[in-house]
Amino acid sequence: MRESIGGAWLLGIVLVFMSIFIAYIAITINYSNTYLVKTKMVTTLEQYQGLNPTSLEKLDWILKSEGHMKTLNCGTSDEKQIMGVTNQIVTENPTTPQSYCVTREVRYGENDSETKYYYTVTVAFGFSLPLLGNLFDFKVGGETGAIYYPEDSYFR
Repeated sequence: MRESIGGAWLLGIVLVFMSIFIAYIAITINYSNTYLVKTKMVTTLEQYQGLNPTSLEKLDWILKSEGHMKTLNCGTSDEKQIMGVTNQIVTENPTTPQSYCVTREVRYGENDSETKYYYTVTVAFGFSLPLLGNLFDFKVGGETGAIYYPEDSYFR
């Protein structure tokens, strides 16, 4: 009888470690997919010189082709404009969850002749289980390189 109780404990410990390992692998795969989406979006913003209708269409295509469906709250800021985008609809300082968020930061050079624009893209991913629901939400963000002459349609 003692051997069967010891075997049950050992089986329980093995199941716990297996579930932790499987959860770790699932989160890692999901994070790497989100990181790939973010990298493609940053590259698109650099390629099309900012957030404009052409880049917006390409960004939406990237999200749909990668199957990325998680939404996030962009938050608000007095210092920066935050644009939330869902289905190619751009909302300034959104209060509802969005597919992704884009902020623009302006940095001036020494003599104001070199105005540089930097865009930050934020995408979310989550970890959920069927019975437990949504367990974790993570944000992945990335910044573009310097853009000197942006072709923006949405930022002031």
